[in-house]
Amino acid sequence: PVAGGSARAKGKAAAYAERSSDIYAILTRYIHELKVLDLQFMHAGADELPAFAVLYEDANMQRQVRVYRLGESRGELQPVAAWASLSLEATAARLVPLPGNSVLVAGDEALAVVSAERPALAMSKRAAAPTAWAWIDADAHTRLLLADDAGGLSLVVLQRAEGAVQDLFVEHLGSTAVATSLAYLGGGCVYVGSHCGDQMLARLHTQPLAPDARAAMNRRALHALDGSDGSDGVLACPLGDADSHARQAPPSSFVELLELHENLAPLVDLSVVGSGDGRRGSYGGVVSCSGMRTTPSLRAVRNGIGLEQLAGVDVAGLLGLWSLTVAQGAPSDSAAMDVDSRLVLLVLSLIDRTLLLGWAESGTAQLDVGELALAGWRLDEPTLAAGLVGDGRHVVQVTSRAVVLIDSGAWAVRAAWTPADVGLAAISAAAVAGSQVAVAVDGCTVAYLEVREGTLACVARRELPSAVACIDVHAWQGAASHVAVGLWAANDVCLLALPDLAPACSALSLCMPQGALPAEPAPAAAAESAAPSLPRSVLMCTLGGTPYLLVGLGDGRLHHFALADEGGSMRVREHRAIALGSGPLGLTPFANGGELNVFAAGDHSAVLFAGAGGKLMYANVDELGITRMAPVAAAGLPAAMCLASERRLWLAQADPVQRLHVRSHALPPWAAPHRIAHSPAGAVYGVATIHSLDAGGSLTSTASDVAVWRRLALMDAAEPQANLLGDARAALAVCSPAEVARFSLLDCQTMDVLASVLLRPFEMPESLCVASLACLERPPPEAATASAGGAPEPAAAASRSSHNGGDPASAAPAALENAFVLGTSIVLPGEDDARRGRIIACTYDAVQQQMRIVGSFATVGAVYALVPFRGMLLAAVNARLLLLGWQRRAVGAGPAGAVRRVCDGVVCAEDPEFELVVLCSQQTQIAALSVSVSGDYVAVGDIMSSVSLFRYEELVVPSASRVNASLADSEPALEPPASQLRRRLVPVSRDYSGVWTTAVAAVPSPLAQNLPRLFPEPVDAEVGFLLRQHATSYRQAFRDPAQERFVVADAHNNLIRMARAEDIVAAAAEDAGAAVDSERLYVEARWHLGDMVNVIRPGSLVMDIPDPEFPGLFRPVLVFGTLHGAIGVVASVEDGKLGRLLDRLQTNMALLLPTPGLWDYAQWRGFTSDQRNVPAFGFLDGDLIELFLDLPLETQQLVFSGGDGAEAEAEHRLKSEYWASYSRVEAEGDVAVFSQMAVSDIGQREDVSLDYVVRLVESLTRLH
Repeated sequence: PVAGGSARAKGKAAAYAERSSDIYAILTRYIHELKVLDLQFMHAGADELPAFAVLYEDANMQRQVRVYRLGESRGELQPVAAWASLSLEATAARLVPLPGNSVLVAGDEALAVVSAERPALAMSKRAAAPTAWAWIDADAHTRLLLADDAGGLSLVVLQRAEGAVQDLFVEHLGSTAVATSLAYLGGGCVYVGSHCGDQMLARLHTQPLAPDARAAMNRRALHALDGSDGSDGVLACPLGDADSHARQAPPSSFVELLELHENLAPLVDLSVVGSGDGRRGSYGGVVSCSGMRTTPSLRAVRNGIGLEQLAGVDVAGLLGLWSLTVAQGAPSDSAAMDVDSRLVLLVLSLIDRTLLLGWAESGTAQLDVGELALAGWRLDEPTLAAGLVGDGRHVVQVTSRAVVLIDSGAWAVRAAWTPADVGLAAISAAAVAGSQVAVAVDGCTVAYLEVREGTLACVARRELPSAVACIDVHAWQGAASHVAVGLWAANDVCLLALPDLAPACSALSLCMPQGALPAEPAPAAAAESAAPSLPRSVLMCTLGGTPYLLVGLGDGRLHHFALADEGGSMRVREHRAIALGSGPLGLTPFANGGELNVFAAGDHSAVLFAGAGGKLMYANVDELGITRMAPVAAAGLPAAMCLASERRLWLAQADPVQRLHVRSHALPPWAAPHRIAHSPAGAVYGVATIHSLDAGGSLTSTASDVAVWRRLALMDAAEPQANLLGDARAALAVCSPAEVARFSLLDCQTMDVLASVLLRPFEMPESLCVASLACLERPPPEAATASAGGAPEPAAAASRSSHNGGDPASAAPAALENAFVLGTSIVLPGEDDARRGRIIACTYDAVQQQMRIVGSFATVGAVYALVPFRGMLLAAVNARLLLLGWQRRAVGAGPAGAVRRVCDGVVCAEDPEFELVVLCSQQTQIAALSVSVSGDYVAVGDIMSSVSLFRYEELVVPSASRVNASLADSEPALEPPASQLRRRLVPVSRDYSGVWTTAVAAVPSPLAQNLPRLFPEPVDAEVGFLLRQHATSYRQAFRDPAQERFVVADAHNNLIRMARAEDIVAAAAEDAGAAVDSERLYVEARWHLGDMVNVIRPGSLVMDIPDPEFPGLFRPVLVFGTLHGAIGVVASVEDGKLGRLLDRLQTNMALLLPTPGLWDYAQWRGFTSDQRNVPAFGFLDGDLIELFLDLPLETQQLVFSGGDGAEAEAEHRLKSEYWASYSRVEAEGDVAVFSQMAVSDIGQREDVSLDYVVRLVESLTRLH
């Protein structure tokens, strides 16, 4: 826990001083070995100096071990002569230090105990490279666990005598994920940390497990990841036989799998599934290519709670829904039901009547739901509320005319209360909680009733100043203590104490809580969203030990009041508001996993629950348009609920309530997923996998397909592929490849394989996308001649430019809809780099259930990236950027070949009229790895030369074909005559720094209404510009919404944001008399992430619902995946004042709070490369900022105020090398940017309150 006050500052200062003492000094010395494979400290006595062993490979590719000892002066390393030139086997990879001045050397095929004093002792083992080890008995050093890269776990037993190892034995225990680290926990339990799959907790047994028991244990552990019970069998293997895991398991295993802990590493690729893409209208989903070797998988990562539908029926006009489970309730005239069994009732309130549905509980999931006509119920009028009395044998029904108490045993009316009894007219709202009933009568009167010994008694009444909109009665500690009432006209909530309905506190206003007003006026849309709305539902409950009053409004906003009991009166400790949607909200409590949660039904439903530390959390529900919810208490249906939409009623089971769900879809071993793309129209995933081959040349998991691969049936007759095919066959005759690739189509819902085909030998997938390609007419010969003659004359050419954002439908009617386009590379034996590749286009025919390969294009190099662009296709091929189109074939060319079957579910049927052709190309730098599009601009990320920016242009070339339209008369053209159109990619600007790019993605422009808020006025002299003379021009430069911005990830684990400032910045610099390079991409932000980003995709993990207090100011725009399995979100902060405030908060937390390992935060987040290390700026660390909510209130106040004077002075002395007086100015060329690097009083500087900052950070938590 983080402490507060000056004592914490002194402790941190002491820690920094201790860290800088000699005991923590770093000793850097060079050793002669160049290729070090492993390094381990040797066992040393109490009076011996430290020594370490080095396993290395020399210039002759011989592996040896050498020992160095630290000298007496602690300033030099001395090699131990006795260990010089001890040769080992060629595959030695790991060192395990042993007592007695010896080491255990583990290789691919053998183990050896090596010592400078005794001959080596060796023992063979199964062929696999060692990856990790751990001692079972760390004191005796006789039993060692050894893991290998084939997923094997072995036990090495060392027999020791006279202080030396006399013999060793190896026993294979079983299979796990490929271990990166091992930790023996005691009691036979071992934890397996893996970079290739999920982390595992396993138990080691002395006797082998039975195969059936082992399979059952593994199924339970596997299904624990996705919340199921594993009763439906093993997980589906989408690209192979579902029993492949069992077939490859050893005949006997001593390893029992206890738990699996989710790990998405290595995350190679991901696809963002947007709203409406699936059959159920899911949103915010990410499917990633994760795992490798023995545990590859596809991971479906979803923010929110999934619902599994069990049964449903169409119902229209539903006004209310309740679920009751009564001890006795079977109708007396039904012989099919046991009168002693429990009856589950669904009470449906319709426009003009009440409908009862129910079934007798049998303890199973089998449901026999039917309509019931039970005596005692008023079925001819709609129900306002229904509930079960505490004894479980009586039911209360409230209608507009009466409150009825019904005996569930005999289904007879025991008592009734009507408004006419007290001289009132009709009931308008009601709530039932056990034996207490609260009703609103005649609009403004609240009556409180109790069930007493089978009768209904009216205890109290109270007149309110406004009509009642909603009502709730609740028992805080076993008895109903308060009634909450939402009012129509006053837009307030009244809290009344029972039993006399006296006011428990002043009226609670539903106006937005205000902590600070924005510096700029709010846009009109924001002002409208902040207008008062009427309450539609009110609920009192206890979440995380805190009593809450929740109010759902008609505009989708939810207010929650945290209450405190002060001697019988209630005090509001906290008031928050959040937007969950745009429609009315209905609040219903339900139990989940022993904890109370609240279901907020609306157009975008959510579940409220208490998180860590009692913090109120929200989890989106993966279903749209829910209007009513009722929890179902049935023994055979755990976590079941009844849900209603506008025209449908259904039973469903919900996932565990948490914010993020990860569902694993296992692939066969050694079938690593490499690329994935999603087709929303067909609800199909395209997945490219790489399969390892065994020594015999057969597929590890799908050997039955080897014959297909050998036939090379994929488009063999294509003429452009003849040379490529001959080279592959010639290479195949010499040697077999170690890996082969497969492309498969999977159903989005079930992950079943729809079609799958193997690629050619030595052909690997590099890129994959879904594109809709427009029909392009082939240019006549005169157009080709004009194009070959160079650029058209300026006077005779007109440039066409479009900002359609890459919409395929805007160029021409699409001829190839939702096609999967796969880019490959072919590296033959003896070649260092890819000299060949292919672009393959295929579609899925859902009617015939087959994949159709409709076209291909041979490339001179690897196709590293594919991006759809304006009905065409951009391809990065080695060092060139190609623009390809779906163009009509030459006259008389005819189809490439007849339709023929490649394998089951796959046919080769090239389009007889159109083909892929290159429309234009442009040279890039060294190797283009990633491509991103923003309007007419194309950003290309290079492997070593950062980012280059190109602009797409279309030039109209005058041609004689414009006059001679005979071709157009015979056949309608799909676009302007091709002879008049010339396409080209023009270099615009680039980044000249040596950034090794791994991914690049375009950032959407800020919203138009947020542009006035981007550049607030400076606070005093704290923020300034280096170039003050054109500060206004610089600010105006980046207000242009058409400016292209890109987020770039590099190989040094940094994130960079670059912007094109071609025209406006140049003009600003010219006005100020300064030189600004207009052909340069300018760096707007840079930040060290700490993990390598493999992929960046546009999208979000959450619904785009504007916060009522900060409407549209925080927008999640990008999702990225990293090598170590992290999924991150990049959000745009489109308010300069809020961005500056969050930057102050980030700086205060970084400088005032201790960091893990006492690392310097500024150094860790600073931009790092081989050439320079500079401070970060322009990015906000969301993970750090959100930790502010977990701090105690005292520590929050300390961070908010910037600490006391003594503490700030101590921090200033400790970190003076990273500080400026109040601000730090970083210059990128001639443009100045700023990063807050000093502790400041946020409240004084920004004129805000602590409560406002807390609400601001809570708004950030909703971005992921």
